[in-house]
Amino acid sequence: MIKDEIMQILPKRLQEILEGELSDWNQLQEIRLRMEGPMALCIRGMKRLPNQNGQVVSRKEFREVLEYISRYSLYAFEEEIRRGFLTIPGGHRIGLAGQVVAENGKVKTMKYISFLNIRIAHEIKGCANPVLPYLFEKGEFLSTLIASPPGAGKTTMLRDIIRQVASGGKMFTEKTVSVIDERSEIAGSYMGKPTKDVGIHCDVLDACGKAEGIGMMIRSMAPEIVAVDEIGTEEDFEVLQMALTTGCALLATIHGSSIRQLKEKPYLHKMFAERMFQRIIFLEKNGIPGQIQKIYDAKGQVLCG
Repeated sequence: MIKDEIMQILPKRLQEILEGELSDWNQLQEIRLRMEGPMALCIRGMKRLPNQNGQVVSRKEFREVLEYISRYSLYAFEEEIRRGFLTIPGGHRIGLAGQVVAENGKVKTMKYISFLNIRIAHEIKGCANPVLPYLFEKGEFLSTLIASPPGAGKTTMLRDIIRQVASGGKMFTEKTVSVIDERSEIAGSYMGKPTKDVGIHCDVLDACGKAEGIGMMIRSMAPEIVAVDEIGTEEDFEVLQMALTTGCALLATIHGSSIRQLKEKPYLHKMFAERMFQRIIFLEKNGIPGQIQKIYDAKGQVLCG
């Protein structure tokens, strides 16, 4: 599945290079393309320059990739380009860099795009099995925060928790989950339909900001759990606090490698003081997505690891 989704956006020569380099597509994390530079891969956390016989990614090949990912209309993706990335079917995020066009101190768009970073979205069913026993108390889901440095599998873990909680299991009955998928990475939606398995009792609001989306889903879908990816701003915490007042549990991810580091971030001290999350899961960055480092309770006591 990953192979098919990625191959369809690459020119034939680059496809052939990847075919020769990869025996297991599930180990691929990133493909970096730099115009008139070599293609670079990240496989299980290790950077690799595949054998390209001295060739580089040509301007023509680079433009082909841009045409593929924008469905031949970069104008239609102006908002995504302004944010610096596009998301393609399958939930794979493509970071963009080049010359920024600013207006009144804000990014208006980007031109002369010359760098692409294709981040592979992995679906590892069962990766949440070790953490699930810690996430329930008397059958009720405990608000949970997943933390790690970039590339350690936060979204992969988030997706599998959503899938299992929304489908039910031996230890718990299924819960209704509302996913606000701001970057289309959690469910990998295409034209509103998820391409990733997010469970039976899961509803997805795609390509919508957290502030607007959480309120919309609470009013319209009456969720038991609200799930979001990559929180971090003051606005994020305000809207999550609002969600808690409605009786919803929270499931979210954040960048961070330790409790101490999180507490040093703006706005997070309040999160800890108010014990918004009863469980905090830290993931290892060892090239294998979703590997658990430690699990803490709301008081900062280690439960696992």
